[in-house]
Amino acid sequence: MNSTESTAEEKPSFIAVCVFLFMELWSDNRSCFSKICLFLFIALCPIGDFMLQGTPLRGLGASPSIFPLCALAIVEGGQRLFSAKTRVSLGPAICFAYVLMTAVYGLFVFGFSSHGENLLWKATTSLISLAAILFVITLDYGKYPVVRTGIFVAFALVVVGFLFGNSNPLGLPALAENGVLHFTPLPDERPRGLSREPSELSITAIVIGLLSVHFTRSRPRKILLFLVTLGLLIVSGSKGGILTLFLCAIILCIMRWHSKWYQVVGSLLVLFPLGIILIWLIPNLFPEESFAISGTIPTRFSMITCALMTVTHHPLGVGLTGFLPAVARYLPGAMSAVESIFPFPLYFGEVSEYLTSADMVSTKTFFFDQLMRFGVPFALFFFVFITGLIKRLAAKRRMILLTAIMACSIAVMTYQPGTGNFAIPILFGVALLEVGNGTNPLRGK
Repeated sequence: MNSTESTAEEKPSFIAVCVFLFMELWSDNRSCFSKICLFLFIALCPIGDFMLQGTPLRGLGASPSIFPLCALAIVEGGQRLFSAKTRVSLGPAICFAYVLMTAVYGLFVFGFSSHGENLLWKATTSLISLAAILFVITLDYGKYPVVRTGIFVAFALVVVGFLFGNSNPLGLPALAENGVLHFTPLPDERPRGLSREPSELSITAIVIGLLSVHFTRSRPRKILLFLVTLGLLIVSGSKGGILTLFLCAIILCIMRWHSKWYQVVGSLLVLFPLGIILIWLIPNLFPEESFAISGTIPTRFSMITCALMTVTHHPLGVGLTGFLPAVARYLPGAMSAVESIFPFPLYFGEVSEYLTSADMVSTKTFFFDQLMRFGVPFALFFFVFITGLIKRLAAKRRMILLTAIMACSIAVMTYQPGTGNFAIPILFGVALLEVGNGTNPLRGK
């Protein structure tokens, strides 16, 4: 009887010892493991057309960075589990409730299926993609040596992808053009590096290049990295990337010179030649025949108009579940409106497929995708967040990060879907760390 009681008493103590030892080992190794995962995640982010897109991962498999990101998510989850930090702050709780509310609304208005797809399943995959972006922004970028080294390796990958890619500028073999690193067929001969298309190469070069400039201490190296970044942006041949460069230059001039008469004169002297160059450049970037042959611009104009029409009818958005059926309902009217504006014929072949197929349906911009889903509240939050971040970066004189944030903000509103490119949320995470005095406001201490 006594032996039985002693055994019963020993079991809890043995379990407690095992748990204690495991937590000690976890605490010792977690920091090193998370640093390795963070380095790999940042270093591999320029690879944006990985073969795993052909698996059920779809867009999440566009970069091998998804693997270290998942490992970081497991580490974070384990840390919260063992530390019993299960309390959710009010902000994320409100956002999740709003996402759930709009999803229910979308199901109520449009039903449970569209384009032959289960809308609940499509909404779940979209939610996972958005959650991945938010998680990347909240990562701990305070590990300065790890983040700095990861950015430099990522920039080296951008350069290597360009040199050994389809453009072949130095006559080097196109080692990057293979089935592992490129799942998407090559649409044209413009350089795309390790990305899906030139527009993604341009924004990746801007983000990783300017982050490299930000993390470099030496002024000569800063100048060199900036010139290389500018060169990659120009040779990518991306219309959106080049126009983004002009817009950033104009905005920076306006922000810098705005108070005294000689500053106004100075700004005019800078902006006038830029305007002349832009007027000369637009016909070369957007020749009239490209509108009749290429579906890129008609697709974007039509889908942006479709997004605006959707918000007009559903100010709070149609939710993750209502995106596809909203496209089917409002896109025909949007195409007619766009066609009536242009004085020459447009090619609607690409966007017309969105009426019957659910494959890769998008406005081609992150902002208007989410505007359709979450309506006017999202637009207000987006502009307040971006404006506040820009003001705080300007106050701290972080001009490189400020330029990068402005470029990304313009890009996600005009030509970047955003969900398949981890470089953009990495930039926002680093910028938030800078303005938060070493602490990401979305992450907490």
